[in-house]
Amino acid sequence: MKTGEIVVARVKGEATVGRYTGPAKTRGRVRVALGRNREVEVPADRVIMDTGVVVSQQDEAEAFRQESEALASEIDLAEVWEIAHDEASSMSLTDLAGLYWGPSQDPVRRASLLLHLARGSPYFTGGDESFTCRSRQAVEEACARYRSEEQQARATDVLAQHLSQGRLPDPADEYQARLLEHLRGYVIHGDDYTRRASARRLLERADAGTADLQRAGFELLVRVGILSPDEPIDLEREGIVRDFPPEALTEASSVDISSPIAEPERRDLTSIDTFTVDDADTEDRDDAITLAPCAGSAGEPTYRIGIHIADAGALVPIDGAVDREADRRMASLYIPDGKVPMLPSPLPDHTGSLVPDETRPALSLLATIAESGEVVSHEIVPSVIRSDAALSYEEADRALDDPGHRWNAVLAPLNRVAQALALRRREAGAVGLERAEMLIRVREAGTVDVKVVQRTTPARRLVTEYMILFNSLLADFCAREGIPAAYRSQAAPDLGDTLEYVPEGPLRQYLLMRRLPPADLGTSPAANAGLGVAAYVQATSPLRRYPDLVMQRQVSRFLASRQVSYSTEAIASVAQRADVQLREIGRIEEGRRRYWFLKYLEQEYLGPDRRGDGGAMLQAVALDNRPGRPALLELVDYPFRIRTELAG
Repeated sequence: MKTGEIVVARVKGEATVGRYTGPAKTRGRVRVALGRNREVEVPADRVIMDTGVVVSQQDEAEAFRQESEALASEIDLAEVWEIAHDEASSMSLTDLAGLYWGPSQDPVRRASLLLHLARGSPYFTGGDESFTCRSRQAVEEACARYRSEEQQARATDVLAQHLSQGRLPDPADEYQARLLEHLRGYVIHGDDYTRRASARRLLERADAGTADLQRAGFELLVRVGILSPDEPIDLEREGIVRDFPPEALTEASSVDISSPIAEPERRDLTSIDTFTVDDADTEDRDDAITLAPCAGSAGEPTYRIGIHIADAGALVPIDGAVDREADRRMASLYIPDGKVPMLPSPLPDHTGSLVPDETRPALSLLATIAESGEVVSHEIVPSVIRSDAALSYEEADRALDDPGHRWNAVLAPLNRVAQALALRRREAGAVGLERAEMLIRVREAGTVDVKVVQRTTPARRLVTEYMILFNSLLADFCAREGIPAAYRSQAAPDLGDTLEYVPEGPLRQYLLMRRLPPADLGTSPAANAGLGVAAYVQATSPLRRYPDLVMQRQVSRFLASRQVSYSTEAIASVAQRADVQLREIGRIEEGRRRYWFLKYLEQEYLGPDRRGDGGAMLQAVALDNRPGRPALLELVDYPFRIRTELAG
């Protein structure tokens, strides 16, 4: 080769025309100029044709390339194949060029023929110097394949053109529909998507105008209505689906609640005033409370307090379609724009929920507790209850403040006992994490409502205290009876004395959280120092958490027959899988809350009516401002944290 000679070389597997500019520094490699501003190094044996044409300017090489490319796209070797396939087993490039072009050959024509053959011909196969005729059957198959590829290329171009204009072909053919599915898959899964190449080619043809093809694909799919601007793609990315299998829906709709209610071993508690307390829009109400005065000692008021948990285990058969799906989902997922329930409707929202005026099976803790917080006695029984009221936290707080309220006479002593129970836990070392939380809801019109809820309100503390009591006494029961259970333990934190000088507020809560050791899961009872209890299991949310459902089944079966449904190994397996999946669900929930909260800030503080003044200022507290990393801030008005660089 001579410097400046036009050559045909394979670059990244593709035959292309370039200009030889000399040997490379690496032995055995050469430099080839491609276009006006690009030069590549390739192994010398990747140069598959020396044209003999030497040029001094790259523009001349570019003109040669364009002419040979144009000729290559027009070549049809059908007639040459008809002549050659019965007469020759193999032919050189020169032989083929002679049959096709005749004696009037030139370097451009030979280069165009080589480009055509190197990119795949339905009629000939072979390398860069010797080519063999394909069989008639192979030609027919190859021609059919090429026609299909040409049709697909045209369909791709049409779809790309429509997408660039913000619309879809009407109608889209089957191949275009598959391409759209591949584009959606790429948008959701990125480079992990197995058909990403098809999606990327489509986006390149649609002239996405950005190097971030995944983002460009998302915006295109939003423009044509396939995705929403607020699409929760994290759910699909993690394999979380909203719809239930048909067999699970059929099983859930055919649940006969009268059977467990009629079980003779259940204690009838329907005559006792019973109520639930939850957020106003909660549908899956799975815990209720009752209170009845009883004789105390030395004049101290003592109460018979009932904590009743919906007996979801009695409604969901082990290893049935609903159970298998609940095991797969592991928990309900709650996001501001909806929820993905663990159990199919109507189980969590009606049949299994402790809705007012409906008789329901339950697992009940009946505890005799002095007003000082001393648990005098307790028992765990299968029961039948009927809720009389579904109170919101706000309504329960109003009832506590109003002696004339219908539920004050029940809630007031329950609150005094709850405060005493909390004091006993604090004296045992319990750590109070009482950071406020945000309730974020998305309206149909797309507007976002944010409500900051304090966990320290009397009603919320009351419910929390009785759920802790239920789970800790159930753990004691399991440990005493040798029932295989999943215990959640936590070592005592080393608080030292540094927190003594930190006032109540976001910084204290942050530092306190950092001091807490991580909770452990195990099948042997151990103290939960963070809660200030000797042992702890989780069984109070069986409509929304699968480990709670399993634990409830375990205890119910033992109460009925002194047998258990799950071995220690099976309990450990569920607990370990749940630990991983619940962390992932929590990550998704937090991500969606952050997304919608930022939309809320944009809506409230950067809306069209505020753009003139640059938006409102939000105060924040610095939680962590160590050198070399962005500071961690928490907003004063909202329990929301963000890392950012601080000026100065």
